[in-house]
Amino acid sequence: MKVLLIGNPNVGKSVVFNRLTGMDVISSNYPGTTIDFTRGYFKTPEERVELIDVPGIYSLEPTCKAEEIAVAMINEGDLLINVLDATNLERSLNLTLQLINHRKPLLIVLNLFDEAKHIGISIDIGKLEAILDAPCIPTCALTGEGIKELVSKIKSARIPGFVFNGSQRWNEIGKIIRDVQEIKHKHHS
Repeated sequence: MKVLLIGNPNVGKSVVFNRLTGMDVISSNYPGTTIDFTRGYFKTPEERVELIDVPGIYSLEPTCKAEEIAVAMINEGDLLINVLDATNLERSLNLTLQLINHRKPLLIVLNLFDEAKHIGISIDIGKLEAILDAPCIPTCALTGEGIKELVSKIKSARIPGFVFNGSQRWNEIGKIIRDVQEIKHKHHS
């Protein structure tokens, strides 16, 4: 099985990748380009899984060569793991909704979940899973929290049933944020 790790730049994809693969890593260029990506392997109870860390992108509507390559790579994957920044859920959900429309099995990782709590952001994981119809796993990749749960949920990845009008994507994101996120400003502890 080929699993792709996809997310915006600087959401911790590479840290999640390293937690999953350890030292079993190969860096390559996408054929015919100088765009780098990293490939590694990890084991689930059922099988050995190939994991590809796709270059960070904000959208499936490419504006540069790296984004074009990332979009092309999505077609090659069997399963997508979308890494979101829990401290900036609104921005991250833009890519998530585009991935849902791509109709591939999907897992959603809310990385930096500990940091979100520290700054007063609370996200209702159950509601988010119910709305998006995809497994959502809170993680702190730096400490490894949630990584075992992520591996255990690989087999539960599915094509989300969430349906929305593509031209209304930002309206949908606003509704989701209102339903699942609460912010109580506080100083970092």
